Amino acid sequence: MLTIYSYNGTTRAVIKPDTTSELVSEVMGVDVFNLQCSVPVPINFKYGDYIMLDSKKYRLNTPAKFTKNAKRNYEYSLTFDSDTQQLGKVLFLFLDSQNRFTEGEFSITGKAIDFLELLIKNLKRLYPNYGYVIGSVIDSETVTMDFSGNNCLEVLGMLAEKFETEWFIDIDKISLFKKEINSGIVLKYGKNEGLYEMTIEPQTNSNPITRIYGFGSSRNIGSNYRNGARRLRMKDSLYLEKNTGIENGLGNFDVIESIKVFEDIYPRRNGKITSVTSPFIFSDSSMDFNINDIDIKMPDTPAKITFNSGQLSGNTFTISNYNNLTKTFTINKNTDDQTIEIPSELLKAAVGDEYVLIDIIMPEQYIINAEAELKQRLQEFLDAKSGDIPPLISAICDPIYFKETGKKISLGQIITIQDEMIGINRQIRVIGFTRNYMYPSLYTLKLADSVKDKSLIKIINAA
Repeated sequence: MLTIYSYNGTTRAVIKPDTTSELVSEVMGVDVFNLQCSVPVPINFKYGDYIMLDSKKYRLNTPAKFTKNAKRNYEYSLTFDSDTQQLGKVLFLFLDSQNRFTEGEFSITGKAIDFLELLIKNLKRLYPNYGYVIGSVIDSETVTMDFSGNNCLEVLGMLAEKFETEWFIDIDKISLFKKEINSGIVLKYGKNEGLYEMTIEPQTNSNPITRIYGFGSSRNIGSNYRNGARRLRMKDSLYLEKNTGIENGLGNFDVIESIKVFEDIYPRRNGKITSVTSPFIFSDSSMDFNINDIDIKMPDTPAKITFNSGQLSGNTFTISNYNNLTKTFTINKNTDDQTIEIPSELLKAAVGDEYVLIDIIMPEQYIINAEAELKQRLQEFLDAKSGDIPPLISAICDPIYFKETGKKISLGQIITIQDEMIGINRQIRVIGFTRNYMYPSLYTLKLADSVKDKSLIKIINAA
């Protein structure tokens, strides 16, 4: 039997689900319980009714669908969403000049952890009693992102795409990383071996790439960079190539071209503040070039400093003066009326804060370093994209195997699929599963090495 609770926690009904009722869960996708039931008297289901499954709350966000049949039974079909859906109800806002979360259109700079911290603050703004916390977060480069009227669930998808990872929510713990768990599960055909049926199909929109043109950012290179190139590029070639030449037996594919732009790669020096004189004046004793040099300045563009950590993290300021003898910067106040007035005595730089300089032409060695970084990142990207794209596997499992072994399926698990007849013996990741409610050992699995974000968002009318 399954208890359905009203929004305030009182019991709405206790029902017996039909055998078609099931939990459907996918990486960065749906996480719902589809309930089918038949009852002798009508039940007044309402928005916000919920059930508890595996310590997780699943809410009714859409009206119940029901049919009254000839036997005078009422057949209901309901979809309960996990609390992941709650994130789609919260706007991703930034602070205004009054230190209030009201700004819906803004641009900020930071690492993955910085964006996630702002997301948590927004969730606590609307749901102060939920206890949302940050889980695992990848270590990332500093990037700049623009937001305009996005909700927090959309932002998670944007962050996963930007940082080339995945998001994951475990009740109230929100993570930004690719979850992979070694399960020890081996599925194959045969009595009590766990596999009933397997379907193999190519992943959509997943053609290989064998020639990749790569570019970095347009920052800090100047108008005379490589004969007027507008973006950072590799020194010796416009592209990298791998696994081509099928006509000569030298590769598996034709030339299949694509472009990859890395906005976070540009000539830069990751500086660190060593002393602070005032909110506007600070020094970096390890600074190794003079930004006042004519070869460093950009025409008609003031040099700027962007903070990557500390109280000023994500903010950019123009530099009004630089003393090369003392390695001291003086910055101007941020006068953007859409943000808090900074720096100030309350919000200012501190020793150890990290920063980068922008809108300057970096010295040659920094440009060489950035070009080498671009080539390395582009090669890593090509290595991952130039081979055969592993297929998507759907597997209907033997419930006896899971019942007798006590094993359970969860998202991100790495399992082994074996079939000698078609030459499969490989580890693969669980990116989705369906579990029957009445027969919890009955699973259907969706298996692939990776997954793209799936527009989980639904517009929910709470009226």
